[in-house]
Amino acid sequence: MELQSLLIQKRVGVRHLFNTYSHPNRTIWTTMFVPSEILFAMGLYPFCLEIGAALFAGLGQSTLGLIEAESHGVSTDICTFHRAAIGHAYRNVFPKNILQVATTTLCDNNTKTAKLCECLTGKDTIVLDIPYEEDAYSVQYLAKQLEDLVRQLEKATGRKMKQEALEKAFEYANKTREKILEVNELRKDPFSPLKGSNALGFMFPTYLLIGSELALEFYSGLANELREKIAESKAKAKVSGASHADQIRVLWLELKPYFNIDFLQNLEEKEGVKIAFEETNYVYWDKLDPQKPYESLARKHITNTYNGPLERRIEVAKMLAREYNVDGIIVFSSWGCRRNNAAVPTIKREFNKTGYPFLSLDGDCIDDNNYMPGQFSTRIEGFLEMIRNRKASIPQRETCSVS
Repeated sequence: MELQSLLIQKRVGVRHLFNTYSHPNRTIWTTMFVPSEILFAMGLYPFCLEIGAALFAGLGQSTLGLIEAESHGVSTDICTFHRAAIGHAYRNVFPKNILQVATTTLCDNNTKTAKLCECLTGKDTIVLDIPYEEDAYSVQYLAKQLEDLVRQLEKATGRKMKQEALEKAFEYANKTREKILEVNELRKDPFSPLKGSNALGFMFPTYLLIGSELALEFYSGLANELREKIAESKAKAKVSGASHADQIRVLWLELKPYFNIDFLQNLEEKEGVKIAFEETNYVYWDKLDPQKPYESLARKHITNTYNGPLERRIEVAKMLAREYNVDGIIVFSSWGCRRNNAAVPTIKREFNKTGYPFLSLDGDCIDDNNYMPGQFSTRIEGFLEMIRNRKASIPQRETCSVS
């Protein structure tokens, strides 16, 4: 049975999307990790292009967007998040907007996609250059850009940033952060009913809706429901003697396919695998300081696990593997994502050193034509068989991997 709090996620998501389509003079097209706290403080509505591509993939619309992009000369070498987003922009199915804002975090295509969309919308694009290094100079460099962003938003929208509104957005963001941490702690319990296939969709409330009451509403409901469900399951297990000792627990790196397929459902329900945690849901940022808002936000974005050296991401992944007591690691390598695919061999080698079985699944997050169910089934079956054999016969971890 689906968690009721996931229905809250759908409800707040629909409310936000309704606002973006209903208020073109307040809607900002963004790429991942643009600071929504600033936008919500100014009464603006962010519409993330990559998340838009994922939402339309779930509606079975990806092929239309990809074909449209290709017909306008968009290279088929770039990732399908951006190709589909560009295609949907050409199709005129995204909400009207007043501005584009992009960051350099995560993907070089962010700025290119936003600039291309500028030609379609006729609206200006603001680019936030996120520094690689985590030091005082970098914080000040980005903080200055964030202050400039506010001034540019004020000029473009005619709306003014008010200190009390910014403090309120930070209050929502900090309370949401605490609830996410609470959810993440509850998920360490083997009786947690939250499925990883659902949690891999939490980038919407965590990054796009952060700084709004909507994100806080969802995570508050989720934390409360998880606590109740875990307590109920433990009480029943005490009577029945049920145990999760044979459950295979995995850490999931990167994202998932967002079109409608059943391989994750089969993994969790038929194979009995527990996706214990996902690196996308790790809280890497500290509490925001409303007295130093731009420096605080700058630190949040510079310390992003996907920003800076790969070593930081690897250390975080290792820590998560230990804390969530996983038996193996799965990374979903989306075709066209050079950033992640180039990192996979190094990540695999580092996990091999600590003895975790490692599986890299090659696929696509958006294009269902690149889904190969037979290959997925074969490789997952071999990976799980390896883990079952190890759990049955090896008392300690040994170095082992699946390519």
